[in-house]
Order: sequence, then C-alpha cells, then structure tokens
Amino acid sequence: MVIRAVTSAGSSELIAVSSLCTYDIYRTYINPGASGKQILKVSRSVILAFGCFMGILAVILNKARVSLGWMYLAMGVFIGSAVLPIAFMLLWKKANAKGAILGATTGCLLGIITWLTVTKVEYGRVNLDTTGRNAPMLAGNLVSILVGGGVHAICSFMQPQDYDWETTKQITVVEKEKSELSAEEFKEEKLNSAKRWIVKWGIGFTLVIVVLWPCLTLPAGQFNKGYFTLWAVIAIAWGTIASAVIIALPLMESWEAIQNVLLGMFTNDRLMEKMEEMNFKLQMIMSAMPEAERIYLIEKEKMKKKEASEIEVQINDCFID
Repeated sequence: MVIRAVTSAGSSELIAVSSLCTYDIYRTYINPGASGKQILKVSRSVILAFGCFMGILAVILNKARVSLGWMYLAMGVFIGSAVLPIAFMLLWKKANAKGAILGATTGCLLGIITWLTVTKVEYGRVNLDTTGRNAPMLAGNLVSILVGGGVHAICSFMQPQDYDWETTKQITVVEKEKSELSAEEFKEEKLNSAKRWIVKWGIGFTLVIVVLWPCLTLPAGQFNKGYFTLWAVIAIAWGTIASAVIIALPLMESWEAIQNVLLGMFTNDRLMEKMEEMNFKLQMIMSAMPEAERIYLIEKEKMKKKEASEIEVQINDCFID
C-alpha cells in the first residue's frame, strides 16, 4: 500500500510540474506557437529532470533523518500560505494579483517565524525533533494559511481587480480537442450551475469535517470505551463508503472504454489466430498461382489445337463433298 501511495503521489507531482513548466512557462513565454510534438518533448524533458531532482532530494532528506511525517507537516508551513490566494484567484473576481503574491510571501515568512518561535518557547531548543512536534507545527500552519488568505483578501478589497474571466475563454489547446461533450455543456448557465453545486457542497463538507466533526467530541470530554467504539465505527464506515464511491464513480463513467479494452485483451488471441489462418490461405493461393497459370496455359493450348483440328476436318469434308 505504501509503495502504491508513493508511486501515485510521485506520478501526480511529475505531471503537475511538467504541465506548469510546459504550458505556463514554455508555451506562454518561450514558444507560443509550439506544436504538439514540441510540447510533448519539453514535457518529457521536465519529467525526467524533476524526477531526478526528487530522487536526489529524497536521498538527502533520508540521510538527514527527516521523516515523511515531518516533511508532510512542514509543507503546510512552507506552501500553505498560497492555498487561499489560489482559491480566491480561481473563484473571486475581485482577487488582486499583487495581493496574491504578497499574501503567499508574507504568510510563508510569518508561518516559519511562528513555527520556530513556538518551538523555542515550548521546548527550549530548535532541532529536527522539537520542530516536528504538534504545537509548533499547528501554530506555523495556521499562521501561514490564515495570514496568506487575510493579506490577499485585504489587498483585493482595497484594490479589486474585477476580473471578467474573458481571457480564460481565449485559452487555446495545442491541437483540436475531440470532446464528446455537447455544446450545451459549455454554456454559461450550465457552468454557473456547476459552480454553485461545487461551492455549496464543497463548503458544506468542509464545515462538517473541519468544524462539526471535531466539535462533537467536546461534550464527551475523555472518551470511554463505548463512545470510542462508536466513534471508530463511524470513522471506518465513512472511510469505507468514501472509498467505494471514489472507486465506483470513475469505473461507471469509463465503463464503455473499459469494456473495449477488456474485449481487446480477451479477443486479441482469437483475432490473431484468424489473421494467421487468413494469411496462410493467402500464401497458399499465391504459391499456387504459378502452377495454376501453367495449367491454364496448357489447357488453352490444347483447346486451340482442338479447335484447329475441328476446322481442318470441316474443310476436308467440304472438299470431299
């Protein structure tokens, strides 16, 4: 399971970095008229380079005895400040570009300062062990995320950019897209409806998981055995149902394609046998053609001689008469 999780996460990171470098840097600033082959070549080069970099960095961190848990929590301090600015830029028309940069930078710096300060105050020393504990990590993550979003929101209210989203409609694809979606799916009313659904359920589930779920533990205080059992059953059921939905929905959406792949896998041998049989028959026919042609010519010559002899007999009969 660990290998699968690491492989999946690593492939996602490779694709994400490759897409950013290829489309947002290479195609935007270096070669706007890049063809599909050029895009693919650059994408593969970035994947190779970033993959090597990740491998070297992983070896260095392993030698430094930096655990995966420490790195996972520290990422919130380092990059958490960009979460809310990115969300605002995608969903809020007043979002300010300079405010996003300022919020992400300020949040990151203050998050790191808070993280190290709490570590020093709580434990008296700053090292790999103390910085990875819960209190410093929680403080650093909260400051980074909240300051990043707060600074961006203030800048956006003071100087709203009032983005009209028109330029996003002008984004071109590398090659003509062969989408099976109808034109109805791309109408503004349909997109607005999808946006409302996403915002409603996204905010709703966030409140349930982040606010309501933890608050339900407060009345219980210290869990007794029965309450803990109930809590564990609910958590396991939640995870099981979520896993089933996550697995089932993509399978249902892609069922037709999966059927075609499976059909090709299980009928390929039979198809190859038929092809080989047809090929053998064609070869037999081709090899028999010279002999058939020779026999045909012989028979044709015999027919000519027979016709000539019949004509000669008829002529002789005429002279006799």
